[in-house]
Amino acid sequence: MTVLATPGRRRAVPRPQGRAARRLLYLLVLGAPVLGYAALTHAKYALVAGVAVLVAGLFSLDRGLLVVAAVPATMLVFRVGGSSSNLSFSDLTLFVATLTALTAFRWSEAPVVRRLLWLLAVYEGALVLTLAANPYRANFLEWAHEALLVGGSLIVGWVVARDGRSEAATASFLVLAGIVAMWACAYSLTHHLTAAYLPLGMQKNYIGDMLAFAAVIAYAGPAWAGPWVKRHANRFMALCILGILASQSKQAMVSLIAGAAVLLLRDRRFRRRSLTILAALVPLAVVAYVTVSREFASSNQFNSVHQRQTWLRDSLSVWHISPLVGIGLRWWYTNRVQFHFQPPNAEAEVLTSAGLVGLAAFLVLALGSIWVVWHLPTRYATLAAAVLIMRLVQGQLDIFWVTAQEAIPWLIVGMCLAGGLRESRHRGDRWPAVDLSVP
Repeated sequence: MTVLATPGRRRAVPRPQGRAARRLLYLLVLGAPVLGYAALTHAKYALVAGVAVLVAGLFSLDRGLLVVAAVPATMLVFRVGGSSSNLSFSDLTLFVATLTALTAFRWSEAPVVRRLLWLLAVYEGALVLTLAANPYRANFLEWAHEALLVGGSLIVGWVVARDGRSEAATASFLVLAGIVAMWACAYSLTHHLTAAYLPLGMQKNYIGDMLAFAAVIAYAGPAWAGPWVKRHANRFMALCILGILASQSKQAMVSLIAGAAVLLLRDRRFRRRSLTILAALVPLAVVAYVTVSREFASSNQFNSVHQRQTWLRDSLSVWHISPLVGIGLRWWYTNRVQFHFQPPNAEAEVLTSAGLVGLAAFLVLALGSIWVVWHLPTRYATLAAAVLIMRLVQGQLDIFWVTAQEAIPWLIVGMCLAGGLRESRHRGDRWPAVDLSVP
């Protein structure tokens, strides 16, 4: 309650949050019986309504919690509507967080974010050609989905760090990553050292990619992640590397090596711990090399290496159908061609979906974003450059446009940029006197 002083008396005026909380309480009291009855006969609708009430409750208490939740939610990729649904929990959380973050985002404070969003606009604009040439539902949905994964994640990450909540977001993400890593190790050990496949949609490449990002965050230990993350960084990094080995995801191993190389080569602060990270990465390099060599030499035409070669050849056949604008996003979910696979390579996926025009725009987005963050001060943007390069490396060896693996790098980029803003203000620098804009 806020007390207002007047000449005659003091009058208490309820805060807006208090009024919202009381209205939510009334809604719960009146709606709980209805939800209970609906759960017996219409479970799906009751679940949606329950989630809506939960979101409303969090928004009335502290809307910033919804934004923070988007970061650890990238570790939760199970389907909200069951196995037949294409909507993952991480996507749903990111969508709600983006709507919330837009109310707090300040364009004038984020010149670099604006530049990255312009690059995204170039890519999304080029995709309009394939939308016009291939008007079907999945095409339009994926167009919006890709904008959410990049633009929404970037804005959410910015708002999380700008509001000083990046420590909670990073810590919760690393804790979930540590749990998944231990789970993957336990699975592999109890299944004769086979690749880890966990419930809730966590297949080996998802596990490996997400743990690779977590390991790089732990190793980098950015200031905006807070002292707790720095104290436990070595533990998290060791857990994540063991989890990657358990997943046997070759793309994750290669991308982690690439990310660590960026940190070591671009920022001298990490060179003092170079022996530690190099000792940890050697097993990954050995396992990746031995595994790929054996699969190349194998007569099994259905192992991961030979299967990818087949899919890449088939992707060229699909591209020849419409070389300029492609046959549409998520064409593999339709019956428009005889093939039903998502190309295991970023450029092949974009080439078949959006043609040469889309590929050119994709390169503008991917390489242009790396160029933008590469020219920022190292203390703010080294980790941002590392995760973008890691994701591009992963996309050379497997599917690229996929839910959480595409969202988390942009969340990290947003937090790096806003973390630089907070640090400069703490040091007394005028923003943007610390030059975070591209020369």
